[in-house]
Amino acid sequence: MGEIAEGLINGDFDYISGEYLGEGDGYPRTESDKPTHRYKRTPVEKKIASIRKEIAIMVNEQGVGVQEARRQMNLKYGKGWRERGMIVNSTDQWTEEELKPFK
Repeated sequence: MGEIAEGLINGDFDYISGEYLGEGDGYPRTESDKPTHRYKRTPVEKKIASIRKEIAIMVNEQGVGVQEARRQMNLKYGKGWRERGMIVNSTDQWTEEELKPFK
């Protein structure tokens, strides 16, 4: 096999344009594989992620069972906390004060 073909397979060259990308990782790649922008999470998504992180800490570090951790989060944030901020025009949505630290 030729050097160029091996470079394409190894990922040294872009498999679409043939442009040199640098030392490969052992698999074919292209310049378009790189993310061009980052997705920005909304305050609601950040709040849900923080609650999930709380659950993970309770389960992994404190040894609380998953069901018990979920039960405690339901008591703390209200049953249906995942959906709470996702419902448009609901009286049960999170307030701006609750979401302020997540903006």
